[in-house]
Amino acid sequence: MGARPEGSTIMRVLIVGNYYYPEEVGAGIWIRQLAVDLKDKGHTVTVLTSFPSYPDGVIPPAYKGRVYQTEIIDDIQIVRTWTYATQSKSFWPRFFSFGAFCASALVQGGWEVLRKRLSADVVYAVIPPLPLGVAARCLAMLTGAALIVNVQDIYPDIAVDTGFLKSPAAIQIFRRMERWVYRKANLIVVISEGFRNNLLKKSVPAEKISVVPNWADLDSIRPASRETRFRTERKSGDRFVVLYSGGFSHNSCMEPVIQAAAMLPSDRFQFLLIGSGVKRAELVERARTLDLRHVEFLPFQPFERYAEVLASSDVTLVTLNTASSLASVPSKIFKQMAAGRPIIAVTQEGNELSRLIGASGCGVVVAPDDPAGLAQSIQGMAQDRARCTDFGAAGRAYIEAECSRTRCVSAIEELCRDLTSRITKTTR
Repeated sequence: MGARPEGSTIMRVLIVGNYYYPEEVGAGIWIRQLAVDLKDKGHTVTVLTSFPSYPDGVIPPAYKGRVYQTEIIDDIQIVRTWTYATQSKSFWPRFFSFGAFCASALVQGGWEVLRKRLSADVVYAVIPPLPLGVAARCLAMLTGAALIVNVQDIYPDIAVDTGFLKSPAAIQIFRRMERWVYRKANLIVVISEGFRNNLLKKSVPAEKISVVPNWADLDSIRPASRETRFRTERKSGDRFVVLYSGGFSHNSCMEPVIQAAAMLPSDRFQFLLIGSGVKRAELVERARTLDLRHVEFLPFQPFERYAEVLASSDVTLVTLNTASSLASVPSKIFKQMAAGRPIIAVTQEGNELSRLIGASGCGVVVAPDDPAGLAQSIQGMAQDRARCTDFGAAGRAYIEAECSRTRCVSAIEELCRDLTSRITKTTR
């Protein structure tokens, strides 16, 4: 790695992550925002990622059949390496999918470094997948860069707690890998205090851990009138619209939502459930069996329409099953708060999600095993629109103060700058 000019604050940042644009669901959104904002601050940014396939497990025709590609998006160099795309949600196909990218990212990334087409002062790796931390560490060593690991979900904890990972041998391997990644990282960024406490219990030094929450773009998502084109298309009328937009995955908790819908009249309430995932077919069949005509399942909507979709709702849902509640925080909640809509969180009390609801005052928490309580909460909000308004305003205010895109990206930039500065000083 070549030396930077004395006193320069410009950094070469290599962002390594499994998801990126044109994926417009989940981490691909905010990783692109991070890359663009760091570039706009004057830094040289490169993104090392896979070919897009999330969430459906299908690579688009424009990228299909390739093992390597570079392209420029937003004036940022994007290096894509091979991945095994699969629509299966079972353990081994997903393991091979994640493993294929981690291996190809290391091989191709290393080759780019050796050919002097890739350099970095800091490698910013977003995990899961956990093995990507290993690849990122090797790339950091090859480039002489500092390594920052951003932990979005705590693995293998979440996989073990949900029963997704059961083999004792595999669990032991992944726990050792987790400890190794934390030990080799120069800095670990976590998204909540609960995550920080998890790592502290695993003997990660406190000085290596920084908390930077996920964020919402306050310019693209704003409180707006519920009278939208999307609402008209769904023939919502004056019904109270309950919106869920996210994955129907193993760590979601959507069964109580279906049960609650069955307790509420179809002429007054409408449930719009948007997304995909392994549990979707089961939920659709359950709603059909119960003849819930006021429950509508929709595919993920285009990102440019997401703000309109949120504005169409009267209340939004965020769900997290008990097994996942200590190792995951659904990032969708920040966008829901930015939209100024009240939130009902279907999750257990005492976890990070419930603490966020309490700290922000943006809504209420209902236990996963209490569908009647969920129905009652929805009905109560429908009867008290002023309370809904207060919840929505509180959520928006919290995001503006604590979790805006500007604030959080600046915090990450400062962490990168401080770390590279300290490393530079110690190597002189």
